[in-house]
Amino acid sequence: MERSIRPQLTPQAFRRLAAVTVLIAALLTLSACGGTSKKITIGTKFDQPGLAAKKPDGTLAGFDIDVATYVAGQLGYQPGDIEWKEAPSGQRENLIQNRQVDFIVATYSITDARKQKVSFGGPYLVTGQSLLVRADNNEITSVESLQNHKKLCSVSGSTPAQRIKDKYPGVQLQQYDTYSACLEAVKTGAIDALSTDEVILAGYAAQTPGAFKLVGKPFSVEKYGIGLLKGDKELRQKINDAIEKMQKTGEWQAAFDRNLGPAGLSAPAPPPLDADINGAGGSKRVDLWGTYGGKILAAFWTTIQLTLLAGVGALILGTMLAAMRLSPVPVLRWLGTAYVNVVRNTPLTLIILFCSFGIGNTLRITLVDPHSPTAVVDSNFRLAALGLTVYTASFVCETLRSGINTVPLGQAEAARSLGLSFGQNLRMILLPQAFRAVLNPLGSVLIALVKNTTIASAIGVAEAALLMKEMIENTAALLAVGSIFAAGFVVLTLPLGLLFSWLGKRYAVVR
Repeated sequence: MERSIRPQLTPQAFRRLAAVTVLIAALLTLSACGGTSKKITIGTKFDQPGLAAKKPDGTLAGFDIDVATYVAGQLGYQPGDIEWKEAPSGQRENLIQNRQVDFIVATYSITDARKQKVSFGGPYLVTGQSLLVRADNNEITSVESLQNHKKLCSVSGSTPAQRIKDKYPGVQLQQYDTYSACLEAVKTGAIDALSTDEVILAGYAAQTPGAFKLVGKPFSVEKYGIGLLKGDKELRQKINDAIEKMQKTGEWQAAFDRNLGPAGLSAPAPPPLDADINGAGGSKRVDLWGTYGGKILAAFWTTIQLTLLAGVGALILGTMLAAMRLSPVPVLRWLGTAYVNVVRNTPLTLIILFCSFGIGNTLRITLVDPHSPTAVVDSNFRLAALGLTVYTASFVCETLRSGINTVPLGQAEAARSLGLSFGQNLRMILLPQAFRAVLNPLGSVLIALVKNTTIASAIGVAEAALLMKEMIENTAALLAVGSIFAAGFVVLTLPLGLLFSWLGKRYAVVR
């Protein structure tokens, strides 16, 4: 039998081995700690050249990016520690309040309404609202030129859009979710001008030299601040200290010249920090119904009109599609099936945007007289109704087809034996029974249509959802605003459900 030989450690060797083991463990721990750096999340825009734009390689560049990076550096974060998050104009307060970002640097104008919801550091830049038109446009020279029912675009939920609505009611305002969408509309000629702050417009003009030009003088004063969680005085003070240091060291001037100098703008004097930027004592109560009562009723009336128009259109188109899917002609069956499968599986938002950008802006089919003083509003409404009709028709089709399947096969065969054509069989035998069998499901489709009208706000239709976004932007009464519109949709949908439930029982087919 072989005997294993184990090496024996002396006490001195054992102590040395233990020391080496502890040293290695410490080094591994330090290495692990050193490889895990702290992070900071900063909100900004991704589509504003000169200020904050995403480059083809995925990195961000612009004046706002430089300011945010400098402030983060003063807070102890390296550029690699920054996680950038896109902050569209209408979502900035939500991003801050939900703690999805640590702060926001995104051409964020400081207003009294916003100071009720978030705090601000800065301002770090003062600019003014201006106009951008096509280079060959000589009709628009100032904001006053827009009053003759010119078509102007801005972003929903932004200060420039609200100012146009409040002070220049003669302007036809088109609202999109991004400035890049507005710029494309101006480029194609569907819109006459784009309005927002001068530094933003200068960046767009510099991006495509010779295509656009700035006109007129700025007609407002906009103070850009760094938005942060309301009441966070410690972070606000650190941000202000960082901005002040950036101004004194010349980094602020260098960042402006580097990013906005090529657009033809000269750096202004750095703005002084606002002592009351936190909005202390500035909270104001807003009489929601007194201020917005008429607008709320008008917005829901638009929702009702959209529902009725799209509902009738979807019922007609859906019935035609159901007939196509049951047709003895193979081509018609294939077309009906392809329509339903494609449209039903396409997001409604994409369909609405295609109607606006594809049909309206690119093909210039607006369904209205382009010279009408309300062309923009009417076009948005009708294109939204078209999109809702196209989308809802696919669900109507499948609902009706399920109702037709409840009709006993013997009835259709008997109709054919009597010499009835496919159309006569469908009109006199199948569809009357199918509609009676699916009244409840059709009611559910109509209720879904009522709620789907909120998507029309993406192209600026002045229905309930767009007004809700405006009210949330301009007031701090988030819960009250949400309750008002939730109650409004309940008032619209609950009676519909009860009505179709009663009709379903009243006209049920007894077999």
